[in-house]
Amino acid sequence: MSLGDTPVFNDRYEIQQRLGRGGMADVYLARDRLLERRVAVKVLFPEFATDPSFVARFRREAQAAANLTHPNIVAVYDWGQQGGTYFIVMEYVNGQTLADVLRVEGKISATRAATLSSEVAAALGFAHRNGVVHRDVKPGNILVTDAGDVKVADFGIARVANAGTDAGLTQAGSVMGTAAYFSPEQAQGASPDPRSDLYSLGIVMYEMVGGRPPFTGDNPVSIAYKQVHEAPPRLRDLSPDVPVAYEAIVAKLLAKDPAARYANADDLRLDLTRFRDGQRPEALVQAAAAAGAVAAAGAGAAAAATTATPQVPPAYGQPTTVVAASPGTQVLPQQPPAGRTAVPPLPPYDEQRRTGWLWAGIVLALLVLGVGGFLLFQALRDDGGPNTPTTIVMPDLVNKTLDEATTELTDLGFVGQITQTPEANDAVAENVVFAQDPAALTEVATDGAITLTYNPPRAAFELGNFVGAQIADVTAALTENNVPFEITEVESDRPAGEVLAQEPAPGLVPGNTVVKLTVSTGLPKVVIPNVVNLGSVAAANQLGGLGLVTTEQNEASDTVTAGNVIRTEPPAGTEVDQGTTVLLVLSSGATPVEVPNVVGKTESAARDDLQNANLRSNVVNVDVPFGSPQANVVIDQTPAAGEPAAPGSTVTIRIGRPGPPPTSATTPATTTTAP
Repeated sequence: MSLGDTPVFNDRYEIQQRLGRGGMADVYLARDRLLERRVAVKVLFPEFATDPSFVARFRREAQAAANLTHPNIVAVYDWGQQGGTYFIVMEYVNGQTLADVLRVEGKISATRAATLSSEVAAALGFAHRNGVVHRDVKPGNILVTDAGDVKVADFGIARVANAGTDAGLTQAGSVMGTAAYFSPEQAQGASPDPRSDLYSLGIVMYEMVGGRPPFTGDNPVSIAYKQVHEAPPRLRDLSPDVPVAYEAIVAKLLAKDPAARYANADDLRLDLTRFRDGQRPEALVQAAAAAGAVAAAGAGAAAAATTATPQVPPAYGQPTTVVAASPGTQVLPQQPPAGRTAVPPLPPYDEQRRTGWLWAGIVLALLVLGVGGFLLFQALRDDGGPNTPTTIVMPDLVNKTLDEATTELTDLGFVGQITQTPEANDAVAENVVFAQDPAALTEVATDGAITLTYNPPRAAFELGNFVGAQIADVTAALTENNVPFEITEVESDRPAGEVLAQEPAPGLVPGNTVVKLTVSTGLPKVVIPNVVNLGSVAAANQLGGLGLVTTEQNEASDTVTAGNVIRTEPPAGTEVDQGTTVLLVLSSGATPVEVPNVVGKTESAARDDLQNANLRSNVVNVDVPFGSPQANVVIDQTPAAGEPAAPGSTVTIRIGRPGPPPTSATTPATTTTAP
């Protein structure tokens, strides 16, 4: 398990540091020795490793997440057992949890919250389509990378939809999840479905812009009670600048009845996209239709409403009946908080279905009476007479979106005709009002007429293929056609100014598309350093470290030691592309001199000639006969005359040295005569 003091799981995952601690496991940063990458390792607490139910839950997390390959879901790579416990190896996400973000920033803008929620919805939608319900969506399980991407983690209590209860994992009276974020049906012990995850995401969306979850309490039981029985505080009471459209989306997600929520995560993403594009989301359209239907019904419709089938979800903030636990499952205790009247526990599921519409009718009747009273108050507010027309002071609606402008008028009590006039105007964004009639601060009757002139979305257009073209030509064409664009420059082996990629791809694109172009700046530039007088190996290493290629050529030099660099071509200080070939001109030594011809010269004359040629002499005596013409002169030299020699080198000369002269007298021979 370990090598020295460093824990190593499965002889592969080397633990480096602890990243965090959850409800049943520690999470560590580790190095995958096999693939040389950073991973996160979740290690089950030893006290849980002996509990079969926790081990099964831990194994289920690995299996559930390992089968979900999606950009917005933390990938699971491996799992195993070692050292008396169990571990899961996951993708390491370099960033922080959404809980950390909110802890630092407190609140974030509705637009940013919608963007983050859209990515969470993408992850949940993919999981739901693959039959997996997360069951614990909360800020602590949503990771935001340093690049701003979103990944959903911890499928620790995820469960395959419609699967039977896992043995030992769900018991009577137990509820899995986090009380502040789980749905009313989870609070009552019923089996959650994909819409339960959407409710939890609605809580997260509420907290991101409101600064806190809608329901808080001293303990999980009191929070769960509120999830079932109480309406959340209005989001705009916590953050008045939250757009009504965003509040409508959250209200639809937080409907107590799962049937009144979004049918699936994809529908939620579509509404979030409409909100970010400045359009009216379906949640706001439905809420407006519901309010209109209630106002038209009048007080006389209250009695009929007790038996009629509801056509729209309940109004925002109204608690409604939720599905109770399956028979035989104990629900959470429903004791009210201190100071409140006890609410009878909900009937079992079958009985609730028979009585649900009656309660819905009563709620609707009360809502009708409330709306009717509000409208009557508005009508009598000016002078107490029912026939007195009311007016409002026109707000300044210029530079607001159509949705914001119409919502503001509605909030002021305007019920007349709003004419929306499209007129192209590049000075403002799409769907933004740039003129209004009547003007701001003008009084207008609440049933009068108002005209809002706005810049309409551009029509879809055909986008060409710019890859391979020069950026100057592309930007000229886009500018001529009034298409906005963004340029990102990157180094590459393609020529500078060439378009490497574009987004979106060629084809028909929406009118408000911003074309993103990736353009080559060419190869990285480097400056050739000064390597003069360095040896050839040292110079080649220094240039090679900068991404340059070297070749060599020899040349004589009277000043540079043989084997060292005389100069480079291109010369030092020149800026070149990485990968350029640089010639190293190496010294072969000093310039050679021509050996003079000293044969036949006396030793003294020969020495003088060699010294004048910057050469040294080495004299070797050679015996010659007395009187020979070679006597006392150079009879041979090495190197020979005319050959090149290095300055200061030695020339060997051989001098004829005559022998002694011959003798001129002879001694006669002695003879002996016999007697």
